[in-house]
Amino acid sequence: MKRTMVVSLLVCILLGLCACGGSGMGGMKAVDVTSGEKKEANITVSEGGYPLTVQDYFEYETVLESPPERVAVISGTPLNIWYDLGGKSICTSDISDNLKLDPQYAQELLALPVVGAVYSLDMEAVVAQNADLVITQAGVQSTASQTLRNMDIPVIATLPRTFDDLVATYRAFGRILQVEGLAEEKIEAMTRERQSYIDQAPKEGKRIVILYLTSSSLSVKLNSSIAGDIATSLGADNIASSLPPDTIGSENTPLDIEYLVEQDPDLVLVTSMIGSNELAMETMQKQFADNMAWQSVKAVTQGKVYYLPQEYFLYNAGPYYNEAVRYMACTLYPEVFGEVSDWYGK
Repeated sequence: MKRTMVVSLLVCILLGLCACGGSGMGGMKAVDVTSGEKKEANITVSEGGYPLTVQDYFEYETVLESPPERVAVISGTPLNIWYDLGGKSICTSDISDNLKLDPQYAQELLALPVVGAVYSLDMEAVVAQNADLVITQAGVQSTASQTLRNMDIPVIATLPRTFDDLVATYRAFGRILQVEGLAEEKIEAMTRERQSYIDQAPKEGKRIVILYLTSSSLSVKLNSSIAGDIATSLGADNIASSLPPDTIGSENTPLDIEYLVEQDPDLVLVTSMIGSNELAMETMQKQFADNMAWQSVKAVTQGKVYYLPQEYFLYNAGPYYNEAVRYMACTLYPEVFGEVSDWYGK
């Protein structure tokens, strides 16, 4: 009881300090302040065996003296990758919705202790797990990451968005888990399959805009996003590619309907962070109907609006990355790759 009270008090104090001081993240040097994109691999691990030095997304360095035994992977994005390489987690955030899980370990993952929503962690529950390593997701868990670091709990913040990020994460996790050969095999297989889609894509790609819908806002995705990276790898021209991010390091830029009308994209793609894929479609269609400005966007009036599922484009699909590539390829070029409905959801 005494330990719980102490932990609760310490968490409250630290959360208050983080809130007063902004994000509290002191090492975002790897972000290009002009484009908002990462310059290099966003997670690296030193060569050789233990002890290992891990440099995470925020360029924080964590020294692991020996293989961690109690690892808490508290975001579904890195969780899938960690398990794909044979890792285990002692807990996680709520992954019951909109995260695709491999059937061979889905039951195990869903049975893990839940320490809150990915964007609203129960810090007392996280601390109570007594983890010797916590793997978080930058962005939605940045403040939580700093709070844990302030408590001397080793933390690695990840943010696999682009394919290069995904490769770096597999490579880093493979080294931590001491399965570098397996990680390289998976990287090679993913690279080969991804390249096959790229090679088949038409030389002249479609011009697109990628909208990002949340419960409170609507913005546009840049090329540094999951959807933007996949679409541009397939030759699509993202009309927002030259626009500045809304904040340093962000993958979003503010929505400007007049700019959309002027640029006249061939397709409108919609990603979302909202209750479900179905709710995203209902919400977006209501926005199109309620705001007459959308009637000046030809892709909208012509019905060329396509909704990208959250299991592929809100979360990095990790082991299922090439399913996301295939989904995008079919959406952009059904005349080459076939209709999405021919395979998705079956």
